[in-house]
Amino acid sequence: TAIVNTCPSTTIAARICNNLVAGGYSDWYLPSRDELSKLYLNRAAIGGFVNTIYWSSSQSSSTTAWIYNFTNGTSSTSSKNGSYYVRAIRKF
Repeated sequence: TAIVNTCPSTTIAARICNNLVAGGYSDWYLPSRDELSKLYLNRAAIGGFVNTIYWSSSQSSSTTAWIYNFTNGTSSTSSKNGSYYVRAIRKF
């Protein structure tokens, strides 16, 4: 919510997740780096993941954010201008 409220761009990963309506739900959000780590550890049971890099909502600096690599389970930082996948999640 904080990311969406402070960045007017309509194409940011957090807004894409925030605007998602799927499965009858509209309370989706962009997961943090720690949440992506848990998703990675349980990816076989959850399903639907691609062996690629996903954005997280965890900021590293004013110009970089954490990304998570689902090919090998590592995280690193990237410029916020990069293009990566998003995986929206919701609390239940």
